[in-house]
Amino acid sequence: MVSKIVPATALLLSLALPVAGQAKPKYGYSGDIAPEKWGKLSPEYAACGIGTSQAPLNIVTAKTVKDANSQPLKPDYIPGPAEITNTGNGIKVQLKGDLKIGSADYKLLEFHFHAPGEEAIDGVHYPLNAHLVHADSAGNLRVIGVNLKVGAPNAYLESVWNKLPTNKGGSVKVNLPSLAGLLPSSLAYYTYSGSLTTPPCTEGVQFFILKEPVTISTNQLETFVKLYPINARPVQPLNGRVIKSSN
Repeated sequence: MVSKIVPATALLLSLALPVAGQAKPKYGYSGDIAPEKWGKLSPEYAACGIGTSQAPLNIVTAKTVKDANSQPLKPDYIPGPAEITNTGNGIKVQLKGDLKIGSADYKLLEFHFHAPGEEAIDGVHYPLNAHLVHADSAGNLRVIGVNLKVGAPNAYLESVWNKLPTNKGGSVKVNLPSLAGLLPSSLAYYTYSGSLTTPPCTEGVQFFILKEPVTISTNQLETFVKLYPINARPVQPLNGRVIKSSN
């Protein structure tokens, strides 16, 4: 299906997982509101069931295509005020930042986490990943995916984790260091056209999944999975799409 372009603010609202008091139909990751049922929970969620360019995907590295015209990712993240929200289905952080891809400019809307990591690499999921969501002035979304593996403590995540609101629907305003602290040393990536990975599953979202993971300690991982042991959508059919690899 072809996705219509809507303002970035509206897309941000659709990205936000519902909390108490919102009118949007409730969805989740098990039972009667599990991902395989999202498309039938509401007409506005129809793309979750009938979309042909859905996300996340299993990235088979041997089948990716080198993109001779790939553009480097040039994030410009600064320290500053942020809001951390326990949405009821995950943790999201809203803060300011900029991203340039080629000549196009994007604003950072939020980042959020999935356990296990939503994208698979050769069939294997990392225990956690972060999606950094950006939009241009027309509402076109670009998502940088950062995979996290168990290892050394993650200094940037510690600045977020020690302020996590544990009650669903709770939020806290904080000052955070630059989000650049969450990125690996290399910004080489796999890229594909997909969708929001939560309802309404709007298509036309370009993903840039970084090849190099960063680390998270066992204790840090446990802090998140105690709140949300599973909040990842299963991988979706490729449907003939080509996953490209940056140079």
